[in-house]
Amino acid sequence: MVMKAPLPSPFSGRLSGADASASSGYSSVKPRQGPDASAPESLPEKGEGRGAFMTTRCARPADRPRKRLVLAAMGGAGGMVMLDQTVVAVALQPMALALGLTTAQMHWVVLVYVLSLSSFVPVGGMTTRRYGLLPTFRAGTLLFSASSAVCGFVPAGEGTEVVLCTARAVQGAGAALMLPVATTVVTAVYERHEHGRALSIYAGVAQVFFVGGPVAGALLIHNLGWRSVFWVNLPVGALILWALAKANVTNTVSDRRLHFLEPVLMTVGLACCVTGLYQSGEWGAYDVRTWALLCSGTVLLTASAWRMRSHRPPLLDLRLFGNRDYARAVAVTFLVQAAQLPALVHGTVYLRQRWDLSVLDTGIALLPLVVALAVGTAGSGFLLDRFHSVRLPVLAGLLCATAGMAGWTYLLPWSDYRWYVAPMIVAGFGLGLPIPALSAWMMDAVPARAQADASLLRQTMRQLGGVVGLAGAGAVVLAFGPRAVDAAGVGHTSATRAAFAFLSGVLALATLLSVSPMRRGA
Repeated sequence: MVMKAPLPSPFSGRLSGADASASSGYSSVKPRQGPDASAPESLPEKGEGRGAFMTTRCARPADRPRKRLVLAAMGGAGGMVMLDQTVVAVALQPMALALGLTTAQMHWVVLVYVLSLSSFVPVGGMTTRRYGLLPTFRAGTLLFSASSAVCGFVPAGEGTEVVLCTARAVQGAGAALMLPVATTVVTAVYERHEHGRALSIYAGVAQVFFVGGPVAGALLIHNLGWRSVFWVNLPVGALILWALAKANVTNTVSDRRLHFLEPVLMTVGLACCVTGLYQSGEWGAYDVRTWALLCSGTVLLTASAWRMRSHRPPLLDLRLFGNRDYARAVAVTFLVQAAQLPALVHGTVYLRQRWDLSVLDTGIALLPLVVALAVGTAGSGFLLDRFHSVRLPVLAGLLCATAGMAGWTYLLPWSDYRWYVAPMIVAGFGLGLPIPALSAWMMDAVPARAQADASLLRQTMRQLGGVVGLAGAGAVVLAFGPRAVDAAGVGHTSATRAAFAFLSGVLALATLLSVSPMRRGA
């Protein structure tokens, strides 16, 4: 069997010749031979680098990687990470009642996890290069599981919110160590013509967990209490590590040195910007505290970007944004995530508080959105492999998502839930359709030797989109209904409607960015 991989194959197998030396780690990869052997390190244009794929041959069938087991492990890891972004939404009210949390503290329980995740994804990629796939992934899984246990056992009392938010931040850091490994392994074990279907399954599992979080959380809370939404990560993490061990994945390392200043600047800068954006709804857009945080964060992020551009190897390879197709795909992914995550969080809380639903009834009320998103994600892989173009699933999905979100916004004041079902289905289908296609498009838009860095940058920008979307929607809620928020959380109709209108505009912008022609593998 012949496997084409963007990285030296991390999977076991007896190799011969040059392939044997390539399998020992990134530092052992020999430069390509030919007239371009002395070419500079600058990013190739779109379409170059096809010959950079390495070929490995397994001597026996028993040595072949267990693709389905690898895909199950990586999909489970991605699903667990994405689940914790939304599963807490349905647990916020019982958690707040049990622990005595305020509305702002409830928001930060969700926000701090996504902020930590987006900030530490580059660190996860850096440790993967330095220490290898397996140690990084195992460390992330163990860290994620341990912090989940802390969240599940946090007691009520003084300082509860500090312990809970700290554990959620550590949880996000553990998730960030897992995500850079997952996509790289999936694209490495599957051949290029299988990437569409494999990435569709991987992204589909993550998306179903992401959108199904409120439903899963409702079932867990109804039967086991709110703490179970954190405890469930312990057996899932153990199963992921078991599947990875059975898949015979070997370790690969490089001689890249670790960076410390760039992630510190990036993390503090993001925290300042997100806090300033979120608090602007309460403090006001022209408050000196708002602008102090936003300006400080911008300066720190600029300094971090300058360090990445001027030091080699960079924490994030920002040269990839010179590839127009890749940059546009990343921008669309950023905007989709900026709309999807806050829509789920605010929509879940609103549905519960609008009619004073039980936790289980809230999960049932979200089923149209969840099922539609699962169908959209599954259909994306079929369209991608059938027509070999990202234009159809991306553009069609964004049009549906924008129309569905706008319809949901318009119908939000109506007192009959049945009016919500149709726009929820349209929005869910539209939000699910573009994600796998965008993943395949971004990975095919860059040369083979840049795919690991491209995957890392894509994951970072996607998670960052969720952070910005949550902070922006939260600011809109606070700005349009501060008194109502104090009395009824984010469930006030006028405040939530304003937030949904903001999210509809975000999706409309993503649609405009995706209008021009695109070609998969161009």
